Amino acid sequence: MTLNRTSHGESTPVNVVIVTMDTHLSSAVDRARVSLKQQIPGLNLTLHAASEWSAKADSLEHCLEDIAKGDIVIATMLF
Repeated sequence: MTLNRTSHGESTPVNVVIVTMDTHLSSAVDRARVSLKQQIPGLNLTLHAASEWSAKADSLEHCLEDIAKGDIVIATMLF
């Protein structure tokens, strides 16, 4: 896929938030972030795992903040 930009200095911010039950997607999201960032310079890809909410006091708050700012929110394995 080739992107046509009017200026190489411009990038549109795109906030993608993934919410899942545990951290099983972490390494895949890390690899995807590196790869996609080359194609979408404004990409902000975050992963939040429900399994971390009890261990880290502020992790649920950060998740909710990211969801509120998200352009795309993906929920997976939340059963």
